[in-house]
Amino acid sequence: MELRQLRYFIHSAELQNFTEASKALFITQSTLSQQIKQLEEELNILLFERKGKRVTLTEAGEAFLPFARKTIRDTELGVQKLMDLQNIRTGILKIGVTYTLSHLLTDTLVEYSRAFPYIKLEITCKTSIDLSILLKENLVDFVLSYKPITEDNQIVVTPLFDSALSVVVSDQHPLAALKKVSLALLKTYPLVLPSQGMHARTVLDNLLTTHRMTLPCQVELNEVNILLNLVRKGHWATVLSNATIIGQEGLKAIPLAEKSLEMQASLLWLNGSYKKHSAEEFIKMLIKKVEK
Repeated sequence: MELRQLRYFIHSAELQNFTEASKALFITQSTLSQQIKQLEEELNILLFERKGKRVTLTEAGEAFLPFARKTIRDTELGVQKLMDLQNIRTGILKIGVTYTLSHLLTDTLVEYSRAFPYIKLEITCKTSIDLSILLKENLVDFVLSYKPITEDNQIVVTPLFDSALSVVVSDQHPLAALKKVSLALLKTYPLVLPSQGMHARTVLDNLLTTHRMTLPCQVELNEVNILLNLVRKGHWATVLSNATIIGQEGLKAIPLAEKSLEMQASLLWLNGSYKKHSAEEFIKMLIKKVEK
């Protein structure tokens, strides 16, 4: 069994198409098919069901996939550790970030790229739940998100700062003049809300359940920039962490009158995983920016 065969297997599993996988890997389809067949023969079990151009994982393939990913990831981390020991500043740094905190990365990305021009940065924006899954699958090195609502012993949390759940409106909106906004008052205004699965929405829904209330909304979005642009127009209000509007002009965050679970912007690491030197350097820069 060779590492390249595992890479071929993983790409084929993700794309469910040998033709597309071979293009992504810059090899011929016949080479890919041959290597997959050799892997199956060595394991003495079928990993794929062939259905024309499409392929799907068998039960054995589904069971084998996470181990193949872990093997590739562990090998990459081993190589990275050797490079770190030699102080070679190359490689790939994979960062996951939740939508509402993505703007906090901008200045750090610029500074880091100038300091380490030969390190490739791969940034993935997803919901907090999706990012936790990517972290556990070793598909990102670390995550900038919120502290999980429920404890997870697989994830190590490094707190950065607290960010209260707030009503966000245009600075010309009628609610902008208030010091606090109750859920009952908020209910009387047109709302655009973050989609379910986003951390702020989960915290809001838990708060609404506690108070046995609902909030009717006209629009739901998982794209924060569009959401904020709609709010900036002055017609809608929304509910997000107040950190979401850091550096945003024309918007105001007003605390909710009802006490909710404090949202804590945090760095998330996989428990027991190796921390790349490149990741530690990025974090140092990010913390300095956040503290300012």
